[in-house]
Amino acid sequence: MIALIDIGGTQIKYGIMNTNTETARTLGSIDTATDLPDFNILDRIDIAIEHIKEDYTIRGIAISSAGVVNPTTGKIVHANPNIPNYANTSLKEILENKYNLPVSVENDVNAALLGEIYFGKHQSVSSAIMLTIGTGVGGALFLNHQIYHGYSFSAGEVGYTFLNDQNIEEVVSARALVNRVQQQTPHEKVDGFYIFKELEKGNPEIARILDDYCQQLAKAIINQVSLLNPELVILGGGIMEQTGYFEPQLTKYFNQFYTNHYASQRTTITFATLGNTAGMLGAYQHFKNQHPNK
Repeated sequence: MIALIDIGGTQIKYGIMNTNTETARTLGSIDTATDLPDFNILDRIDIAIEHIKEDYTIRGIAISSAGVVNPTTGKIVHANPNIPNYANTSLKEILENKYNLPVSVENDVNAALLGEIYFGKHQSVSSAIMLTIGTGVGGALFLNHQIYHGYSFSAGEVGYTFLNDQNIEEVVSARALVNRVQQQTPHEKVDGFYIFKELEKGNPEIARILDDYCQQLAKAIINQVSLLNPELVILGGGIMEQTGYFEPQLTKYFNQFYTNHYASQRTTITFATLGNTAGMLGAYQHFKNQHPNK
């Protein structure tokens, strides 16, 4: 059994992987209450591992984590302030010394892409881009059958690229869409559920905003595809679960705006299928790559 840990900005999810059958089970989650003055993320990780060890004998620990990760050393080389004192944490070394077990650490979006490739429907794919559309826009690159990390482990950070003189995440994140709808409606609580409920009702302003949003997202995808020429583009994030709407719209605008028709006809836009389990599954795949005999 391999312990699976997925470290996010608001919670740590944990589970177990049966290496004989390669089936995973989610066991629970722990909130990361970062408003506490004595908060230490390592304490929360230890709680998750100890919970797993209560019922399972583990032979390793596979971690998916927010932040910029050195995937070889397992060090968190950079992290946002929403996880205090996390940057420069030698996570792999600390946990290996404490538990006397092999440990692997991979960035959460990279892990999610590995999960979608190896445990989803895309095992035969050699190249893919993943965009996660949420509060921001995350990204990951899978090239020549492996994650491409970049010189400083920051490859795939598409949210920092520009569209219409703004960072892409200010244009095509789910937050950007909600903010735009909020400006056009007196409704006090705008979220994805409200937006698509109004679309079903035939709200013309919502339809217009969504249509323009799809045009901008298609252009953002084209920018990535033009540079890397992947076989597959995988879109993840809660709002992208509305595949019945987004799949035909994005495909239409992708083909309309991408003037390299030879490449556009050979690029597939698809959607993540593993949900919240993708990160843990990808963490296991990264562990297996690093420790093939475990």
